[in-house]
Amino acid sequence: MGGNVDAGKSTLTCTLSCPSGVFDDGRGSMRAKVFNFSHERENGRTTSIGHEIIGFAKDGSQVVSTKVKDMAGANKKTTWPEIVQGSNRVVQLIDLCGHEKYLKTTMFGLAALYPQYCMLVVGANMGVSRMTKEHIGITQALKIPMFVVVTKIDLAPEQVYKETINVL
Repeated sequence: MGGNVDAGKSTLTCTLSCPSGVFDDGRGSMRAKVFNFSHERENGRTTSIGHEIIGFAKDGSQVVSTKVKDMAGANKKTTWPEIVQGSNRVVQLIDLCGHEKYLKTTMFGLAALYPQYCMLVVGANMGVSRMTKEHIGITQALKIPMFVVVTKIDLAPEQVYKETINVL
């Protein structure tokens, strides 16, 4: 996932990979579960490459580990093997940094991990920023197919939302 800082990439990553019915509280409760380091939890920003998986059974339903009900205290070492073993298909989500300071980390994630698609996350309340354009350029240069997800529509002033949609 690429996109500007504070677009909601980490929150979206956890929301997609969590059991259905588990939602963010609007204050970052979900993103905290995908961070790799304590300083990420403290400042609320991703500085490393995060990984989450989603498993799907043959019937298309999401495979959820029996060891976790709401992702509180989820441990990848115990939940991931169970998800993979019970799945017919597994999707890996790569959560990348959005802050300019960590652009090299984001470039490494896009170039070295060979994602099949790039989900560009754009916060409707901020619109398409310079870093969003940077992520688009990197994705295009690497010839990675891209699709856009617009988040935070509920927080966006109507004019900014309209401008964002028109740009995309």
